[in-house]
Amino acid sequence: MSLPILPTPAPDPQQWLARFGDELYRFALGRVADADTAAELVQDTFVSALGALASFRGQASERTWLFVILKRKIIDHYRREARSPFVPLDLSPEHAPEAEFFRPADGHWREEQHPADWPGPSHDEGRGDLALEQQEFQNILRLCQQRLSAQQLAVFVLRFVEELPAEDICKELSLSPANYWVLVHRAKLHLRRCLEKNWLQAPVIA
Repeated sequence: MSLPILPTPAPDPQQWLARFGDELYRFALGRVADADTAAELVQDTFVSALGALASFRGQASERTWLFVILKRKIIDHYRREARSPFVPLDLSPEHAPEAEFFRPADGHWREEQHPADWPGPSHDEGRGDLALEQQEFQNILRLCQQRLSAQQLAVFVLRFVEELPAEDICKELSLSPANYWVLVHRAKLHLRRCLEKNWLQAPVIA
């Protein structure tokens, strides 16, 4: 005997902040450069959800619905950031240092430039300070991301955090495929150098 399918409860906007505010904020903070922007995106999410309340059909949970809206807000945020101010890309060989590091055929690291292995899980077993070290790594990664250009950060987050296909990112940010790959490679190069300098060696970021 199959159990009856219960209807999805109607949204309760008065409870959104208490029930989902912290979770939405942490999600946004992991994808944008600063706390103020994350808080603003969550606020915009609630405002948009209120405006679209009549369209909520209960096909997904209230929580899922709010996260879908927030993800759209994050994409819109990066689309604005990537377009203003617009910095033209110089694709000439003398201004394309990434050609030294990546194979043109598939965009992967050249063998001689492949990043060295970092300490792996086998070295971490039993370490009581692992959680603290991982938190420190996340903090340094965030600082390194903040040093990316607006276009590089937008492409990096949408591709490697939101895992959007390259075609969708090009469409959202009005990029050509060539510009997209240059931005991806430059972002990866910057982050590699920043992490090697500030994580694998003595931290120097102020």
